[in-house]
Amino acid sequence: MKKKQKIIIIVFSVFCFLGISFFGVLMLKAGKSLSIKGEKENLLKLQESKKSPFSGLLCENPGARTFSIALAQYPETMPLSGTSQADIVIEGPVANPGGVTRLLAIYQCQSPLEIGSIRSVRPYMVDLALGFDTIFASWGGAQSAIDRIKNLGLDWLDARVNPATFFRKKNIPAPHNGFTSLERLKIAMKNSGMRETNQFEGYQFLREEEITFSKEDQEIKLNYTYPVKYVYEPRTGDYFRFWNGKEMIDRNTAKQVKAKNVVIVKTKMGVLSPGVVDVKIRGSGQALIYQAGKEIKGIWQKENPRAKLAFFDKEGKEIKFVPGPIWIEITQ
Repeated sequence: MKKKQKIIIIVFSVFCFLGISFFGVLMLKAGKSLSIKGEKENLLKLQESKKSPFSGLLCENPGARTFSIALAQYPETMPLSGTSQADIVIEGPVANPGGVTRLLAIYQCQSPLEIGSIRSVRPYMVDLALGFDTIFASWGGAQSAIDRIKNLGLDWLDARVNPATFFRKKNIPAPHNGFTSLERLKIAMKNSGMRETNQFEGYQFLREEEITFSKEDQEIKLNYTYPVKYVYEPRTGDYFRFWNGKEMIDRNTAKQVKAKNVVIVKTKMGVLSPGVVDVKIRGSGQALIYQAGKEIKGIWQKENPRAKLAFFDKEGKEIKFVPGPIWIEITQ
């Protein structure tokens, strides 16, 4: 073999070696990139699986059954205990449209040491509790509500027949002194043989990069017997709640109650019987959704007692909430 041919072969071999090495490095980098991407995707999926279907926040027990509790709102009951620790709170009338209101507080992720003042259930609350797949807790109820509970098969913990689960505080006048705790409710759930896992399909929530907080001031006012107001804080995206002209404080935390989302549900109301309001909570109607300092005009929908209370924008797309507490106001 001639010298010139040997040189050509050597040069060709060197180029082949360099080419193979370069390709190998590229493949190694690509493999690492794919591996990192896969790890990130798996981490995101894991994080999503740990978020509450009620609040969209990371939760120790996102698959656990929730409890919905009927809470009174009178001057004698203030400050209430546990309202800031609920994932969702629904406010609606008790006896007549626009009158005194009651709260339906739903708990999953946090375990308040005290929850109260607990009062009686109204018929429309039964349908709401079923739609969220919760175990309902109250201190008795209107007969029409009790009949509905039995007919629809709602899991119910009644304070009148569960004395170990509920208690009365001596420093608060009756009947405003009824309380419980989440741990007591969980024990009662197990002892009663009720299902312990949650089947609520959940709401949709915005990702962090999808949220833009408005810098404008915003107030939401509701003219109940004891007026309610929410004041938006642009720096945090929170809606701070006021009740009867004062900051609404949670007795457990000594802090003002706040929400990330406020929803106004407009529907028809009447009087079912003396002291018992009739609220149409099945079907659909207008809704206003407040989040991140913005107002969204949409509709609410609840097809049947077991369907969730859903919200859609004008294009028919389901509303995505800002992760955090949701307060729903039922009005005319």
